[in-house]
Amino acid sequence: MKKYDIIIVGGGPAGVSCGISAKNTYPDKKIALVRKETTPMIPCGIPYVFSTLKEVNDNILPDAPLAANKIEIITEEVVGRTDHKLLLADNSELEFEKLVLAVGSKAVMPPIEGADKEGVFLVRKDKDYLEEMKSKINKIQKVVILGGGYIGIEVADELLKGGKDVTVIEMMNTLLPTMDEEFGEKIKSIIEENGGKTITGKSVKRILGNKTVTGVELNDGVIINCDLVIVSCGYKPNLELAKNFGLVFEEGKGILVDDYLRTSDKDIFAIGDCAAKYDFFTGESSNIMLASTAMAEGRLVGTNLYSIKVIRKYQGVLGSFATKIGKTSFAVSGITEKRAKAHGLEYVVGVAKAIDRHPGKLPGASEVTIKLLFSTYSHHLLGAQIMGGDSVGELINMMSVMILNKMTDMDIDTLQIGTHPLLTASPVVYPVITATVDAIKKWYK
Repeated sequence: MKKYDIIIVGGGPAGVSCGISAKNTYPDKKIALVRKETTPMIPCGIPYVFSTLKEVNDNILPDAPLAANKIEIITEEVVGRTDHKLLLADNSELEFEKLVLAVGSKAVMPPIEGADKEGVFLVRKDKDYLEEMKSKINKIQKVVILGGGYIGIEVADELLKGGKDVTVIEMMNTLLPTMDEEFGEKIKSIIEENGGKTITGKSVKRILGNKTVTGVELNDGVIINCDLVIVSCGYKPNLELAKNFGLVFEEGKGILVDDYLRTSDKDIFAIGDCAAKYDFFTGESSNIMLASTAMAEGRLVGTNLYSIKVIRKYQGVLGSFATKIGKTSFAVSGITEKRAKAHGLEYVVGVAKAIDRHPGKLPGASEVTIKLLFSTYSHHLLGAQIMGGDSVGELINMMSVMILNKMTDMDIDTLQIGTHPLLTASPVVYPVITATVDAIKKWYK
């Protein structure tokens, strides 16, 4: 039986970041990472294997960082546990002092009649499955995508680039429901301008065809013909090992952990999609699963495996995310206006538009729209939504830091910023500050 000080189960971003963090903090510890997949995928890059990337192999999560840190990779499935020993599918055993579960999540297949037909695909994090899916997509023309969230619209955008006939169906009344409607409407217009079709406020009643997909029937009886259906209706935590190990969990929510990601067993931690998440503002259960959150958890646990060396600075998930549809980028962090209304929060909205170069005739310039939400009484920044050019990606990171650090409108109004004609908007109309001033004027009046 092989013995290790630290064993990490799961080879995604959470597991890899945890292993590197653990090696940095405990260089003398013997660490192994156990994963089922011979070739792990980069989760956020999966939509791009269908057009932008030539091959699925172009989206492989590299092993080089693990090798550089002398972390042993064991390609096998964990099937059981007895005390501090793991049982693998090949009947071998591994002994550990500390165990980290980073087993991720799996795509959800809703209970739709006909979902078992040939030509129905989920968006899985599996190389062989994705290669089969890409091969089938290359041979057909008409695709229906169920789900207009981030992954659904990213896949739609990629398939449109590849010249496919694409219809996106979203049961909510707007695409990208995690952002406010004006952003969803912009995405809808981009998809339609690029030749796609969108249907919102409706769901799929059944998938049609004998053995192979021929179309879908909506809940209002409308039939849409297609050659292939892609289901992108979210993910749920992988809880099989938690059940086998006798850990405390909640179905659909994840493995229950404390502030430092410790499970009900003091020597076992859970990170990433398989660990329960809580909203930064409300403390309610959150179903937001992001690689950035997983990696932050991995770094935290890797440092604190044997003792608390790093104090956790935040206790919940902001849900900071960015994407690009067509030539327009979208990003969100914190509370949207839709969520603020649903929770009865009193807030003030500030909006601004600006060109992200100055002068605006410079190459690469694009208009950026920023929408900020501030608490009416405490004046803290609650949320930010942005759309525009590529600068949006880093702007939302700045907004996330502001939210986490509870900056107020006056803090942002007096912010010292660095600007340059080729890199940013003009300091005179810097959109983050201009949107803040727009909010200040509203409450001041």
